[in-house]
This record gives sequence, structure tokens and C-alpha cells, in this order.
Amino acid sequence: MTENKVVWIIGATGGIGRCISSNLKKENWIVIGSARDETNLTNFSNETGIETRPVDARNNSEMHDVANSIKEDYGKIDAVVLAVGTIFLRPTHATSSEQFMETVEQNLLTAHNTINSTAKIMMKEKNGRIILFSSAAASIGMPNHGAISASKAGLEGLARATASEYAKRGIRINVVSPGLTDTPLASKILSSDAAREISNNKNPSGRIGIASEVGDVASWLVSKAPDWITGEVIHVDGGLSNIT
Repeated sequence: MTENKVVWIIGATGGIGRCISSNLKKENWIVIGSARDETNLTNFSNETGIETRPVDARNNSEMHDVANSIKEDYGKIDAVVLAVGTIFLRPTHATSSEQFMETVEQNLLTAHNTINSTAKIMMKEKNGRIILFSSAAASIGMPNHGAISASKAGLEGLARATASEYAKRGIRINVVSPGLTDTPLASKILSSDAAREISNNKNPSGRIGIASEVGDVASWLVSKAPDWITGEVIHVDGGLSNIT
């Protein structure tokens, strides 16, 4: 078993995932990055030197295969970060059942699969940290966010329930909840200067978030947060969910 701590980052090729991967690599963690798109994953590995393993986090069998392969190669998984999701904006009356379920699969089922595939591995070591991502839309009513709000609110409920289940087994489960952040995932929303200005003005702080602001909090939860923090939802949204 390696002496270095091992972290599995799912969604490593995204804006926030890249930040977390870079932060933890600098702290001498063994970082394994995963994503669905194998071309993006190869480019990410070539750019960063980080080991990668493709996975579709919606597929529970694939998640178990990768988790078990990491355990086989390194003897443990000290932390896992799920940095995937989708931004689907549409009024509920115009959202099909298929579109709703696609959003749930991407935002909520992936969280279940992440915990389901790693908890047993962490329980054997009586140690582990699981970091999930929610959205400000899970806490406040926002138009056109029905599918996102429902799926991310479900994720927060899952995190609290599993934090309770595994607290005495040494596993800490926490959630980072950002507002709109300048990442490739948000590129369609921020496709023009006018659209960006509208988004900036909607936030109490007068601007949208930066990937590093969100990624740094998630990295802290992985590597430096006190062991007594679990079941928390940490809002990193410029005050959007708490102040007006």
C-alpha cells in the first residue's frame, strides 16, 4: 500500500475538476482523474501528467470497476471527488420526462454511484472523504431550474443521510454548493458580453464565480478540513443563497 494519499477525481477535465486535480497534485496526493470523454481525458493527462481512467459516472458497474482497480493498484482510496453535472435550464412545463430523468441521472445518480462504489473500500481503512457538488438552485427558487433544483436537492439529502450512515466508520461526506461559475460547463449561458453582465448583476457580489474559488474549497475539504466536519453543504456562491 502506498504511503501517499490517493484521490479519485471524477470530472477531472472540467474547470473545477482541473483546479482540484492541480491543487492536490501539488500537495503530493496520488491523483487519478476520470471523465466520460476519452479524448479530453487523454489531452488532460498529456497536459498535467496525471493518471487517468475513463468512466461514465452514471454507470454503476463502470464506477465499481474503476474504484476496484484503484484499490488493487494503490491499496486504498483516501478521497473521492465527484465534479460532474449538467446545467439544464427550461421551464417545467416545457421539460419532458426524458430530459428530467437525464438531469437526475447526471446530477444525482452519479452521486449515488460514487458513494456506492467507494464506501466499502473506505470502510476497510476506517477513513475516507467524499466530496460532492450541489448548486445554489437547490436552496433557493430560481426560474427554469426545476430539474436542476430537484436533482441537486436530492444530492444534498443523499449526502446528509450517508454522512450519518458512515460517520462512525471514519468516512466524511460533504457538499460544495456553487453559484454560476465561469467554467466550460457554463459557456452557453455566458456566450455573450450581455449575457455575462446579466449573470453578474444577479449575484449579490456583482459577479459570477471563478473556478479556483470553488475548487479551492473542495480541495480544502479533501486535504485540510478538520475530521469533525461531515454532512455539511458549503455555499460558495457570492452570497446568492443567503443574502439579497
